[in-house]
Amino acid sequence: MKKSKVIVPAVAMIAFSTAASIAGSVAWFTASRQAVIQAGTYAVVKTTSNLDVELTAGVGTLVSEKSVTFGDKLTDGSFSHKNGNVYTPNAAGTGLATGDKAEIDIASYDASVASEVAAVAALLERATITENNVEKKVYTAATFDIKFTVNFGAVEGDIGLYLNCTGDNSKFTTGSTASTAKGFRMAFYPLTAENSSEQKAKVFADLQESAKCKYVGGTDNFSGTSYTAGDLMDSSYAATLPTESTDRATCKARNDYLGFFKYKSQSEVSMTYRVVAWFEGTDEEIRNRETLAEYQSVAAQLTFEAIDLKAESTNP
Repeated sequence: MKKSKVIVPAVAMIAFSTAASIAGSVAWFTASRQAVIQAGTYAVVKTTSNLDVELTAGVGTLVSEKSVTFGDKLTDGSFSHKNGNVYTPNAAGTGLATGDKAEIDIASYDASVASEVAAVAALLERATITENNVEKKVYTAATFDIKFTVNFGAVEGDIGLYLNCTGDNSKFTTGSTASTAKGFRMAFYPLTAENSSEQKAKVFADLQESAKCKYVGGTDNFSGTSYTAGDLMDSSYAATLPTESTDRATCKARNDYLGFFKYKSQSEVSMTYRVVAWFEGTDEEIRNRETLAEYQSVAAQLTFEAIDLKAESTNP
């Protein structure tokens, strides 16, 4: 079975439209918050017949064929890949919000049910702004779902799913030296897997080093907690992808490993992930800035690869 690849090519992901008025030295935007994020279009391309992709719109997103469009805005927040919750700061940026916006479950809604998506969107909505006579909503996070499917034949063997971080395959880019852009994150949160396939929650932070990456893990964790080893792909992560001969345990221990499709003869097997895009409030660069130029645009490119895994019995 040959290697399969799905590419999400060069996407204009986020851009700050307005500078805040006060410079600071701590994370989170503070009082008189003006900074918001502009997002663009996510395009998904299938390059082989063995790995297929189905997209479903979520909060703030629209799906057309193999692309996802986010036409609204984002502002600072945090997402826990451990519990599937989004955390919202208070208006002053000094702690978490209270009430139903403090901790928002974005993992359990059914993306095919409009009322459920709308209910989550209402919790994530922070403001409404007008830009070029067009009204836009400002969210703490945007979401969409990706369903990956492989079609197994008669040759037995599981297939691993990876985010390819080598070279220019998966990356965030900005027009100048990254500053506020370092706070952009994308998470791949497992939803459902067929035939007992394994899925892992992972976070991509391509413009920030791991030592400076944190996330809010609960309502008492406003300052954030560090990522567990193996959960984060940061600015320095560029490990060469494994091959079909690589030890299975090694293949599964990698930061870029999202899970595997469990073999089922002559059948399709699928795994679905909720993709969460947000601007991490605990990042040291996410603070009020003096000039408009300091609020940057970011482009995102994602490349997924499916690779045959060694048999479980070879390396227990």
